[in-house]
Amino acid sequence: MQNQKTFRLGLLGHPVSHSKSPEIFRRFFSDAGIVNGRYELFDLADIRNFPSFIEAEIFQQDPLRGFNVTVPHKTDILPYLNELSAEARAVGAVNTVLVKHTPNNYCLIGHNTDVYGFSQSLVKAQVLDPTPIQNAIIFGNGGSAKAVKYALELAQIPFHVWHRNQWVTPANNPHNPSEFIQPNTLFVHTTPLGMLPNIDTCIDWPWETIQPSHKLIDLVYNPAETKIMKHFQTHGAQVMNGAYILQQQAVAAWTLFQENR
Repeated sequence: MQNQKTFRLGLLGHPVSHSKSPEIFRRFFSDAGIVNGRYELFDLADIRNFPSFIEAEIFQQDPLRGFNVTVPHKTDILPYLNELSAEARAVGAVNTVLVKHTPNNYCLIGHNTDVYGFSQSLVKAQVLDPTPIQNAIIFGNGGSAKAVKYALELAQIPFHVWHRNQWVTPANNPHNPSEFIQPNTLFVHTTPLGMLPNIDTCIDWPWETIQPSHKLIDLVYNPAETKIMKHFQTHGAQVMNGAYILQQQAVAAWTLFQENR
């Protein structure tokens, strides 16, 4: 990438103004001695407008080499891509897209680096508290949750999904949210509730069921402390926000972008 003309990377989602990705990638550019790279924010409210968006961006003078994808488009973007990596296909969601340029056209290849980011956060959580995780409860069932499920499967940690006040897997006892809680349960929050600017929003959960032996990984990273994190801290549980996941998935995405020369 160092020897090319100015190139662009970016983040596609809605909203994206709060994102720390430009800051992270500016640091990557600096560490690699790259002075001809730009990282932009692409706020796209409706994925149906993606074809016109990509046509406008692809053929600009400074080539678009790839972009990250965030909520709410991680699954909805799939029909617009030409290829998927094996991991993205297995997960059913994409958070990184490579743009392969040809003389007269282009190819969009979807990847998922959220799996790597979340897997690294699991390692960090276990370093902070080596007590084995017995099971996991995932809050939410969107694109980010798909990567979490896949990573938990790789780690051989059984999980259940709580979405919109009922169990998704298995689909029984929708009015008993505490049914699957164990002494060393890991909770993973994958919804955008609590994210800037809606910092006062939070899922509905019987907080009295939280114990000091529990762990929470919140994928939200801005603000650094969310409302759900405060609920868990009140009951003595270990909490981690999404900053480490963001950084680690970005490292994996940066590797892919560098290979796309």
